[in-house]
Amino acid sequence: MQADSSAQRALLLIADLETQMAQLRHRKATLPEHAKLAELASKRGQLSEQVIASQTRLGDAEAEQERIEADLMPARARRERNQKMIDTGAVDAKALQSMIAETAHLSGRINSLEDTQLEIMQQIEDETAAQSRLIAQRGEVEAQMRTLLGGRDASGKELDAKIEQLAEQRAGLAQRLPTELVALYDKIAQRVGGAGAAELRARRCSGCGLELDMSELKKHANAAPDLVLRCEECGRILVRTEQSGLA
Repeated sequence: MQADSSAQRALLLIADLETQMAQLRHRKATLPEHAKLAELASKRGQLSEQVIASQTRLGDAEAEQERIEADLMPARARRERNQKMIDTGAVDAKALQSMIAETAHLSGRINSLEDTQLEIMQQIEDETAAQSRLIAQRGEVEAQMRTLLGGRDASGKELDAKIEQLAEQRAGLAQRLPTELVALYDKIAQRVGGAGAAELRARRCSGCGLELDMSELKKHANAAPDLVLRCEECGRILVRTEQSGLA
């Protein structure tokens, strides 16, 4: 392929623009907010798990409180009924002793249930407070995340604008170059995953670093200025400039 030497050198400008765009994309992908957001997201997840665990414990405690209350109501009612019958003498002597024993048993049962009820009430109070603290901590983490998201999005938009500007410059420059030359450049760039052209500088391909031997260097020096050279190692278009000593 042949192309004007100035068009070939313009490929280096395209490569430089692409390098700048790649650097900006890397900056966008590695913004410090990303790492901090990931850290906070993990923390929020842990807090959410703790909140769920707390809700489970609280639900169990409240269910236990309801069960105790359900046991206390009939026990208290029976003890009150028995005590009235004892106080009024509504039972005979034989039944009285049995009722007194039952009432004493009921009192012990009620006292035990009430002690447990107090413990459960304290547990519910403590768990409710703990859950509130966890929810508050999660809210603080989410507030930090919203702030970071705002900063990340602002930085991302700024970088996107710069990338778009460089892309427009690249497109405008490419439009002024021979179509076949740009097509070859793009094909090589896609294959190597980077610039499709490199400068021949100090006997080396600036793309892959291959050093040309004297016979190869002499061949390039004798080649016509409009002949499109290729690097034998990486296949990139090898552009001769004043720094090459061959242009």
